[in-house]
Amino acid sequence: MIQHNQIQRLILLITLAALFCMENSVFATEVKKPSAKQIEFFELHIRPVLIEKCADCHTGDKDAESSLVVNSRSTLIKGGDFGPAIIPGKPGQSLLYQSIQRTHKELKMPPDVDEKLSKETIQHFKRWIEWGAPWPKKQTKSVAKSQTNQTQSLTTSHWCFLPRQSIVPPEVSHPEWSQSPIDRFIYARLQKEKLTPAPLASRRVLIRRASFDLTGLPPTPHEVQEFLNDPDTDLQAFSKVVDRLLASSAYGERWGRHWLDVARYADSQGDVGDFPIPGAYLYRNWVIDSVNADLPYDKFLQAQLAGDLLAKREDDPQRARQLKIATGFIALSRRFGNTRFEDQHLTIDDTIDTIGRGIMGVTLKCARCHDHKFDPMLATDYYGLYGIFESTLYPTMGASNSPSPTQLVSAENNPESQQKINAYWDLLSHYQHQIRNHFRPWLKPTLKEYAAVTKKMKVAKKEGQSTEKLEAQRQKLLASYKGKFRELMEHGLPWLKQEKAKLVKQPPAKMLYAVIDGKPHHAKLHRRGNPSNPGEVVPRQFINVISKTKLKLDQKKPGREELANWITDPTHPLTARVIVNRIWHHHFGQGLVKTVDNLGVLGAAPSHPQLLDYLANQLIEQRWSLKSLHRQMMLSRVYRLDSNDLDENSKRDPENVFLWKYSRKRLDAESIRDAMLFVSGELDHQPGGPHPFKPWHKKGYSLNGPFHEVYPSKKRSVYLMTQRLYKHPFLGLFNGPDTNETTGTRKNANIPSQALYLMNSPFLPELAEAFAKRILQTETSEEKQIQVAYQIAFSRNPTPTEQADFLQTLHTYRKQMLKEQPKDSAAANQAAWTGLSKVLLTSNEFFFID
Repeated sequence: MIQHNQIQRLILLITLAALFCMENSVFATEVKKPSAKQIEFFELHIRPVLIEKCADCHTGDKDAESSLVVNSRSTLIKGGDFGPAIIPGKPGQSLLYQSIQRTHKELKMPPDVDEKLSKETIQHFKRWIEWGAPWPKKQTKSVAKSQTNQTQSLTTSHWCFLPRQSIVPPEVSHPEWSQSPIDRFIYARLQKEKLTPAPLASRRVLIRRASFDLTGLPPTPHEVQEFLNDPDTDLQAFSKVVDRLLASSAYGERWGRHWLDVARYADSQGDVGDFPIPGAYLYRNWVIDSVNADLPYDKFLQAQLAGDLLAKREDDPQRARQLKIATGFIALSRRFGNTRFEDQHLTIDDTIDTIGRGIMGVTLKCARCHDHKFDPMLATDYYGLYGIFESTLYPTMGASNSPSPTQLVSAENNPESQQKINAYWDLLSHYQHQIRNHFRPWLKPTLKEYAAVTKKMKVAKKEGQSTEKLEAQRQKLLASYKGKFRELMEHGLPWLKQEKAKLVKQPPAKMLYAVIDGKPHHAKLHRRGNPSNPGEVVPRQFINVISKTKLKLDQKKPGREELANWITDPTHPLTARVIVNRIWHHHFGQGLVKTVDNLGVLGAAPSHPQLLDYLANQLIEQRWSLKSLHRQMMLSRVYRLDSNDLDENSKRDPENVFLWKYSRKRLDAESIRDAMLFVSGELDHQPGGPHPFKPWHKKGYSLNGPFHEVYPSKKRSVYLMTQRLYKHPFLGLFNGPDTNETTGTRKNANIPSQALYLMNSPFLPELAEAFAKRILQTETSEEKQIQVAYQIAFSRNPTPTEQADFLQTLHTYRKQMLKEQPKDSAAANQAAWTGLSKVLLTSNEFFFID
């Protein structure tokens, strides 16, 4: 029987629940502090629209056309003549959302139908209101405005823009925490926070952790046993493991994939047709090979930003070609829209955003529409960089209304070769345009008139009459539409198709999806980020607050090589810090700065700022070697800690910010798939090559028929074809890469559809069957087969309880299979093992690293 006080508690809970659900409840309207991501979203997608489309009429002035004011969250909630403009959390009930959707009976905004907002912008407002309409607080310190190109000197006290400090590791009294400089920083902070470090992990745990970290694959039973039997000290033996893994080709595949996340790599363009890019794989493989070769990080960046320019000074043709391929980092910037280069400003914006967040860890994109609201960066900084890339020629594989490629780069280090390629694509585009438009109603009268004039000329010539006027009329018709249909009139459609087919088979040289310099020029500032509303010219330049002095770029060059040298200058405050933080993030589960793509004002504060600067300085001193950085981190004591909880520590530091233990991690999408293939013996270890795309001239793509393919493969996941508009069925489900923007931290959600996929997809049953066959071929006794299964899947032996349970389940399962197939004991045994192999491959222990 329920007691009286229990009933009272139940009523109280129901009342509180109702209060939280009430529309006008104080709880419902309480403003939560917006996250950095939400503020960035507001600055990129909401504020510019409010300024550009709404602010002129909704100012709050006495003579304004409306009483609604759009300059703050509070005024939008207060609303105007029709009531509140927004109801936080409820876009469907918000007048602002109804008006921009144009579904309200009276309110249609903007009033001019020709200026109506795009579907994407409307979705941005919906998302913003669903979040509760987050709006950043007013700045306590104003940022200088830059509506002119006059040099302005900005200052800042924010740590990431300041020079790195020369740091000496602190002295600590604990002898085991004094062996490594990293450990001295960590232990000193643990002492300060009164946290007790966990004990060291076992060798079995450590080799599995290191193998997945460096190669994305589990260790083999032989590798585990070799490590366990090594008579050297734990650290010496582990040092050999780390060196072996760093020397493996699988290391480049693993860490190359991490960089491809930063580079927002994809095998398709991202425009409405999502045109495939046959040559994209060359950049992917260049990244993997460069990581394996431990190409110094500064050279790695310079090649991607200016490889085509460096290639001009390279005598070795193969090395020159590879340097050109490296500029795929820029060339693979996302395309937008339906027409080639129509939305080029968005492609350049994607390039600048990737360089900003991916390489320098700052949100440069937030200065596109106005001076950055939080970081000391001006709109002129943005457009100074914009001019560099507006002076760069980006390739394209085509667009919906012009499907032939253009601006591809010669693989040869030869200017004449590039000129021939440019002329080749110009001619192909010219023919293609005529073929695609020969039937247009607006063209037919001209074609008919030309045919009639040509017929009259033949008759006149036959009869010996003058054809001068007819020839003049004919030339006028040939010049119609700027001469774009000359061959169609002169030779006809069959000739055009025949000539195009000949050209397609005879390219003048091998071509790359890369970038080269165009005509150097300064860009105009886009007022409020709108290219249709240009402002004054902004000289090509870098970021003012970092450059300190105005740089003088060679006016005959766009400035990409100078930009590459500036970014990789050892004194640059951001570049080394950012890559150190990224690598730390992948090894320890979170960066020393948690927001790995944003070290700016809205980013998280560093947990160990002195350690970050120390490692950044070390990276440069070690000639930008990333492998040396891996060794430093992985041979530290803090990396080798156990992952088990300590109750008192969990209360003080529940998120393990100060690294008193190793944080348990779930495998990422690629490692899950690769590990399943690996343990089943089905993984194809050969590097990936090109994908079987249809030739560009045999297939076009559009909004109504975009490119969408999945190519079966058993190669490592880094080699799978990756689209922008469509996610891979496995990688997309398990939080794979976001190919639309630079990504430093992936989501790590566990959702029901993942389990449903594993239950219903043929992928898992095939691998479970192969795993079972592999086990059955290794040993004859069931007890040893079970041990082998655990060693392969988990890098350990089963416990006695696990051994007994597994054996009993195997017998029960096999007995059931024998009822269904009484005459085939081998098939029943295989089926039983296949079923249990599924259990091993989908267990928590398989999916997580301790």
